[in-house]
Amino acid sequence: MTHSDDTSRPQAVRTLARQPAPPGIYASKYTAELAASLCQRVAEGESLRSICRADPSMPTEKTVWNWARSHPDFAECWAVARHLARRRAMAAHAEREAARQAKWAADEAAVKAGPAQGRVLYAGGPGSWGRPAWNRGLSGYRPDIAEAICDRLCLGETLQSVCRDPEMPSVGTVYNWLRAHPEFVDLYRRAKEIAFAYIVETAAEQAPWLETEARSMRELRRIVRAAHRRCAQIAPKAFADGVCGPEDR
Repeated sequence: MTHSDDTSRPQAVRTLARQPAPPGIYASKYTAELAASLCQRVAEGESLRSICRADPSMPTEKTVWNWARSHPDFAECWAVARHLARRRAMAAHAEREAARQAKWAADEAAVKAGPAQGRVLYAGGPGSWGRPAWNRGLSGYRPDIAEAICDRLCLGETLQSVCRDPEMPSVGTVYNWLRAHPEFVDLYRRAKEIAFAYIVETAAEQAPWLETEARSMRELRRIVRAAHRRCAQIAPKAFADGVCGPEDR
């Protein structure tokens, strides 16, 4: 069998010199208008996945991330759009939580005033009615346990790994404590902030010296990026881009 050279496709050339833009299907479809439209939709609360999969005029998710690496202007706009989207989501969550707490307080007040038609407030959630739980009004919250949880979180452990300890409460119990005890919320958030800094600084200290400054700096950046990905696993919403920033904490 003989193989004929296909001269219709561009041939790759191994060289360090700057190459011209690839022709045909390899040419980038990036435009400033398309990038601005994408950033605006993300800032308004749409997810990148829904935009790229539902709208055929938009690029794929991988293409968007490639654009962020290739176009500094788009990378800056893209970071601002994600930051605004996260702030919008956090504000909406705070509003829902405030409404939930207000409705729960109203239901508690109604029960104390006199249950309607013999119904009592069910302890499983706000606004629900049914048989009261046997442990309603009881809480196993202890400040020393809360401090022990936060001490382990400061060292980079995830909440799931901490709660696997038989002496620790479950993840659901910790979340219930966060709703009921504001002082625990402050301690928990501070522990997460310390954990992010601890993970990055510990990883940077372990970076080796590779004989030259350029090689050593490349290795340091690789290790720090890995630490940022670790932070993204702990807090995927705050570190969606894998980069730790003080405004996102």
